[in-house]
Amino acid sequence: MDVADVRAGSLDEAEAKQLFARFGIPCARETVVSTPAEAEAAAGAFGGRVVLKVLSGEITHKSDVGGVAVNLTADQVGERLTAMTSEVTQKAGITPERFLVQEMVAGGTEMILGMHRDPLGTAILLGMGGVTAELFKDTTMRLLPAEGALGRDQALEMLRELRTWPLLDGFRGRPKADVEALVSTIVAFSGMTAQLGERLIEAEINPVFVLPEGQGVRAADGVVVLAAA
Repeated sequence: MDVADVRAGSLDEAEAKQLFARFGIPCARETVVSTPAEAEAAAGAFGGRVVLKVLSGEITHKSDVGGVAVNLTADQVGERLTAMTSEVTQKAGITPERFLVQEMVAGGTEMILGMHRDPLGTAILLGMGGVTAELFKDTTMRLLPAEGALGRDQALEMLRELRTWPLLDGFRGRPKADVEALVSTIVAFSGMTAQLGERLIEAEINPVFVLPEGQGVRAADGVVVLAAA
């Protein structure tokens, strides 16, 4: 996979997910917009409820500065973009010029997928995702093997180590999640991490929505920081 054209620095969310998609990681449908009219058109094209997010490589925790609004209709999203511009400017000191309109992903289990580098090597991190990830701290890690990406068996072992594994495996009549698709995503993310090597300073997908069995996964947010090639 040729990634020489990917710029250095902190990628914005759209750029990060474009990189994930190159490595076969499914992402939520989205459109980059700049104006209320563009936001309304994008939401109308998706044909359902949408999420509106500020798009900036300088703002990592968008919800902390009012940069995320969920469950919006096409009639609401333009007005919300105008209000979000003011709120983010006030709280972050940055006036946003670009936004993401993203399809609402519902009915899945939220997971986090990331990487961690220390003197022992580079590890892949997996755990419960969403806004409660830091609260519950249900995570596990695996060092990347010398040959590169994790194998499917290693990815499945990681999943089964989590306290939240039963939520993916049909706990109390809950629909089983698409574990096969999640395993494929873990393997793909680890392959991306291995190929980028020392260029990759930080990478995280939070959340990855794991949908019911047979429906796949969707990366709904992402962070990537790269050094120069």
